[in-house]
Amino acid sequence: MKWESLGFKENPFSTDPISQVTLPIYVGHEAEIKIGDTVLDEKNVLVVIEGARGIGTTSFANYLRFSAQTKELYFTPKNEIRVEPNWNLETLLAVIISNIVREIELSLPPKIVKDKRFQETKALSLRIAEAYRSFGISAFGFGVNYGKSSGIISQPIIVPSSVLGHHLEDLSTLIQSAGYKYGTIVQLNNLDVGTIHNEDHLKYLFNAMRDYFQTGGISWLLVGDVGLRQFIAQQVDRLDDIISHEMEINALQKTEYMGLVRKRINYYRANPKAQFPIDEVVFSYLYDITKGRLRYIFGLLHRLFNALSVGDLTDRITLDIAKPMIVQLAQDRVKRNKLSYGEEQILRVVAELGEVSVSKLAEKVNKATNYVSNILVALAQSGLVTVRQEGRMRYYTPELDAIIAYGQGVKPDKRQ
Repeated sequence: MKWESLGFKENPFSTDPISQVTLPIYVGHEAEIKIGDTVLDEKNVLVVIEGARGIGTTSFANYLRFSAQTKELYFTPKNEIRVEPNWNLETLLAVIISNIVREIELSLPPKIVKDKRFQETKALSLRIAEAYRSFGISAFGFGVNYGKSSGIISQPIIVPSSVLGHHLEDLSTLIQSAGYKYGTIVQLNNLDVGTIHNEDHLKYLFNAMRDYFQTGGISWLLVGDVGLRQFIAQQVDRLDDIISHEMEINALQKTEYMGLVRKRINYYRANPKAQFPIDEVVFSYLYDITKGRLRYIFGLLHRLFNALSVGDLTDRITLDIAKPMIVQLAQDRVKRNKLSYGEEQILRVVAELGEVSVSKLAEKVNKATNYVSNILVALAQSGLVTVRQEGRMRYYTPELDAIIAYGQGVKPDKRQ
């Protein structure tokens, strides 16, 4: 896709979260931002931010910490820390230190970089990184299926957590000496209970991190799916006691969303005469069918641009063109999972019903409970449904690909 030929600097609807550079295009959540700014105007805070996947929780948290950095309240790494399933305490601390070290080297004055404490911490970080490379990528726990982990992968402990903690304190002291009033703020992402992290493992990690969350001169944003705060309250008493504030982020209102669309188009427009090649009514339709899931909307737009060769074969995407193409794209993504006939039929019913328990679904399709349960587990592993546990009951919800593929009045292909 050649955006320059259409009069734009680049794709206005990248799925990348808001960064320090793109702060000007952030839109919405004004009340929550005001509260967040107040909470972050002090030292050593621990904030939990939760929201449904794809609605912008990462961008919201990024906006808070980068805004605080522009006021020189906090120093923060450019990247949020994406906590992988099965990381142990030492791995997480090593990754945090590595990100802070890299940012200090890029951003702070030579006096800080030449300081003996920084040089020692940098050398330690490099030694840990080299050790992990020698163990291979499996040392970090990559490749584990989300939600299927049963314990902590045996990872190399090159440096004890207590030593890593001392180096973290040294970095914090150096950053404060550079003029950042409250020190450092670190954002931990991917803290999704049950989908990315096994409950037992996340409980271990939070309990292990509790004392490090209280390191002087460091504040923390913990970002995850809906239910993160409840999980901490019910399962991790030691951490629950020290949380400063919690925030739940909902999808943008439709008026805010349309404002975001216009703002991004204007921001990335290189030629003042350039017109964006999608009718505004298409953006409205995308909001309605996704319930405001921005990441999914932006991903759909990218696929539409490529599938329709916008700028070459198609000058403009109208609603009549977009609707059937969006359904086809969703169906194609579902088909990649090579579902059996039975799996496809169950998925179609889940897409029609929305959230449903195994027993209710079994009753609806007139199948045995074990048969339906096994299929739902397989669909969850494929990322086509999500599961929520309430006591001993499990409730399954269709993902957007399934909702769009089977919930828009378009029947799936018949199998031979």
